[in-house]
Amino acid sequence: MKKILYTLLALVIILATAFYFLVYPKLIIVSGYAAKNMCSCVFVAGMKPDKVRQEDLNFDIIGLADVLVDSVRKSVTASVFGLAPKTAYYLGPTGCALVNRMPAQAAYRYRGNWHIPYYDSLANWFEYIDTIEYLSSAQQQRLQAAVARAFEEDDPQQPRKNTRAALVLYKGQLVAEQYAPGFDKDSRLMGWSMTKSLTASALSLLIKNGRLDPDAPTGIAAWQQDERQQITWKHLLHMNSGLRWQEVYDQVSDAVIMLFDSDSIGAYAMQMPSEYRPNTHWEYSSGTTNILATAMRRYFPDNDSYVRFPYDSLFYRIGMYSLVIETDASGAFVGSSYGWATARDWARIGQLYLQQGNWAGEQLLDSAWVDFVQQPAPNAQGIYGGHFWLNQGGRFPDLPADLYSLDGFQGQKVFIIPSKELVFVRLGLTYHEPDFDFNEWVKGIIDAVE
Repeated sequence: MKKILYTLLALVIILATAFYFLVYPKLIIVSGYAAKNMCSCVFVAGMKPDKVRQEDLNFDIIGLADVLVDSVRKSVTASVFGLAPKTAYYLGPTGCALVNRMPAQAAYRYRGNWHIPYYDSLANWFEYIDTIEYLSSAQQQRLQAAVARAFEEDDPQQPRKNTRAALVLYKGQLVAEQYAPGFDKDSRLMGWSMTKSLTASALSLLIKNGRLDPDAPTGIAAWQQDERQQITWKHLLHMNSGLRWQEVYDQVSDAVIMLFDSDSIGAYAMQMPSEYRPNTHWEYSSGTTNILATAMRRYFPDNDSYVRFPYDSLFYRIGMYSLVIETDASGAFVGSSYGWATARDWARIGQLYLQQGNWAGEQLLDSAWVDFVQQPAPNAQGIYGGHFWLNQGGRFPDLPADLYSLDGFQGQKVFIIPSKELVFVRLGLTYHEPDFDFNEWVKGIIDAVE
């Protein structure tokens, strides 16, 4: 009898240990993802909780999460069968943040009045006009049909593309625009990793005004006692730091621990050890961008100044009034992932780059920076530049080689094609990348305007 009891006890211990080390960490990630995204969808984007549950959180194991929205406290708590609870809080103009280990009251909140310097001339820049200057009526009809293909589903009962917004700028003019039911030109939509390009754009302003040398080591204090002291800003911009990193989302990895189980996201990424010598190995890394976003903070006298800087110096100056780049609980931008804006405002950043950084006669971005982001990063086989994706390596075989883009999870895209004077925006919830053929879609639009 004792032998049976000992065997059962051993089995229970084995199962409990396996659950704790193999299953429970995944529940933490599920809860964190569900709490953070529900919070942002409701309090930043203004979506209804039921719609978020049915669409944004209804995939893979994320659908297991039980999510409670507290509209009074402006918080969201999620758990899986009551286990691994996580809570995200709406913190004002900097959006929502998961609070994991610090007290909720200690989470960063912007202390001043969030003033948006609103100018009608910028806000109304994209207003659609009946007569499109550069296209014939036949071209416009072909264009509308080509854009509409982004919304067409093979099986409407089991949609796979889930496009929410699509628009096209041609020679600086809005020539086509379409939205899914429930969304319109005023809907804030998630950019996911398109935010990386925004973070790099903000960093470029420090380079432009001479405060930061991209070829200099970062000077990050925690790196000064080992080989990481050799990592430069340019290495990080090119994703060539050599830091160890796991950028996978279907298992417990560096990326998901950073995003969903850390209060200071950039500080978590800074802990990663070197695996390769700088500039010898390209590896896409959300941690790298959050290192950049957090390391920028030391160039400002306080956190409020740091948070206001990219808006006042760049984004509001091109009319991106809807933009929210969320911060973590420590007050650092989650520069890898958490940018929200309307489709029109996402188009603005594409148009700014198409115009070599010039907006209404003012050189906001250095033209040398715009050239830099289009130059292939070492070891990246022509698919990545300075925090922008490239087509020089033939990612999209039927599209021009000079295409470059902001790219994000679930098929978020801003395509910039200088040779065609075109900017495309597509936003939605494509859960499996092959379900949306961007090569075919963009080619159809190019053919329509030529």
